Amino acid sequence: MDAQEIKFFEGLSDILIAPMLTQETTTTEPTYDAVIQLPIATKLAIKGNGSTLEKYASSKLFRSISRETKHEIGLDHVGIPVDLLDKLKDLKASKGVTFSNTKAKQYPFFAFGFIGNIEGGAQMAVWYPKVQLSNVIDEEYVTTEAEIDIKDVTANLVAYGLNIEPNNMFATFNSLRDTAAGVTLDKFIKQPVISESQWNELAAATGGGGGK
Repeated sequence: MDAQEIKFFEGLSDILIAPMLTQETTTTEPTYDAVIQLPIATKLAIKGNGSTLEKYASSKLFRSISRETKHEIGLDHVGIPVDLLDKLKDLKASKGVTFSNTKAKQYPFFAFGFIGNIEGGAQMAVWYPKVQLSNVIDEEYVTTEAEIDIKDVTANLVAYGLNIEPNNMFATFNSLRDTAAGVTLDKFIKQPVISESQWNELAAATGGGGGK
């Protein structure tokens, strides 16, 4: 691709969710259940917490150091399967009913990803390997009207960096990159991508499937 050529983002496609089976440590990688691909997204908003430390010496800028430790993700969607949503909230249904209380708890972690379509048939995708549902509730219920309308629902997520070095927070694939030649989107979305070494193995592999 010509470095000066500009391709526009056509639209958001499917989202990806993979429940985390075992959490990572400082020396071991996380493991995941199979990836669930859902055609439910209508809008995705991402807000980072980036900050910059500026250090001056001799009245001149000596260093400008930036850091980002989490992303807040707002997902507008038409609905998430109830059994999956219960799993992400760590809720156990009893005869169709779940209960929530005021006790402190940690929501389960999972990997979250999304796919985007780019002009000319190109595609991009992002994996966040360590995500939780936010405990900030932002829900709205409205009555039906005479005209048919499918209302969006918002899910608020928080993405963090992994504890294992180099503390990756997300990975981005774009088929327009020169280095993406010979690599398909399917390989990137087959399982959560958490590190460069793991991705190199996935990209080089032939066939196979399932979650890590």
